[in-house]
Amino acid sequence: MSVRIFHPMVAPFVQQAARALHEAGQLDRYVTSIRYAPDSLAQRAAFAAGRLVGLDLEREFRRRTVSAVPAALVESRPWGELLRVATARADRDGRLTDFVWERTEQAFDAAVARRLHPGLSGVYAFEYSSLATITRANALGIRVAYDMPAPEPRFVQALLDREAEKFPELITPWHRWTAEREEQRIARRHAEFARADVVIAASQFTRRSFGPAGLDLGKVRLVPYGAPPVIDRELALRGGSSGGPLELVWAGTFSVRKGAHYLLDAWRERRLGRHARLRVYGSVALPDRVVRPVPEGVEFAGAVPHSELMAALHRADALIFPTLCDGFGMVVTEAWSRGVPVITTDCAGASDLLRDGENGLLIKAGDPGAIGDVVERCAAERAPLRAMREAALRTAAGWQWPDYRARLAATLREAGLFSA
Repeated sequence: MSVRIFHPMVAPFVQQAARALHEAGQLDRYVTSIRYAPDSLAQRAAFAAGRLVGLDLEREFRRRTVSAVPAALVESRPWGELLRVATARADRDGRLTDFVWERTEQAFDAAVARRLHPGLSGVYAFEYSSLATITRANALGIRVAYDMPAPEPRFVQALLDREAEKFPELITPWHRWTAEREEQRIARRHAEFARADVVIAASQFTRRSFGPAGLDLGKVRLVPYGAPPVIDRELALRGGSSGGPLELVWAGTFSVRKGAHYLLDAWRERRLGRHARLRVYGSVALPDRVVRPVPEGVEFAGAVPHSELMAALHRADALIFPTLCDGFGMVVTEAWSRGVPVITTDCAGASDLLRDGENGLLIKAGDPGAIGDVVERCAAERAPLRAMREAALRTAAGWQWPDYRARLAATLREAGLFSA
């Protein structure tokens, strides 16, 4: 009995799923694309060649470190992802990158499918990169678990279309390009869902989004993502700003789906820079005409190492995450692990764990007035926000990654991917 897990990326939720299988003694192998291997002579040669042309390839690879399972169980198929990364560096509007991404995802899937064999008891697949593998697993009689980190794709597309209709300035060549291809991509994801034996979702929000699509919700099992290890209580309580403006952090892509345009509207209309500072950590996916001029009190710090982000969270008074649509939002549990309260919406899957007024504040999605109100209230009255730090820490401590792994392993055992 053994299960093969595969995904082109090495995101924390992918590695934790692989570790759950390994701890259960059921991991056959974890197949991914780029994996950082500092002892590899080929990678060292590539890093040296990159430095000659001014590219820090080692930093790109270091972000792809696999630490959750032994290296001997990791299979790397890097060429498609390397092509996508190289394309993204030269691509001005994202269309070519999207074209390359789609083809490399399907090539990765086909390569995994070819390597399946009847000796496997299960495969653990993720959305969009797995139709060929799931189809072959079905033919071989191998059980399939399908992980859906994001809400139902037509639900997401409808939301993005509504935002583009309300705010035409958000429309870019990339938006038009992907919109033309979305129905085909939705059909692929639905086919993956339909052919799986069990579907894993991280939140009620994600599960509910599949209802209107007519898919079988009876096969969906909820396994919320875990929080990182929590910091010392006394250290957590000493975090936050000490006087001066309210300090807020945004973590992740600054995009339409995350409600970034509403945050900018609120900041400008209410002149929130008079009372607060916002530091944005992550790439900016809004058009320049929406972002600029950058409002007073807003700073874009770009993508930073994870350790730097966690330190910034600890110094903040709150994480602000006004998302319109998020299957979970791991930045929420990361903030709680530092003892930082979270301002978010019920469209974040992680809001399943939020208790309004205790470990954070819940606001209406897509409402700049609600954003302005909560920022002004928190800036005027710091004590209630600071009092939430201990509850935030308890929330993170109450559901850690080991809890996630234990529930996932039990769910897969129940679904027949492996026996006790």
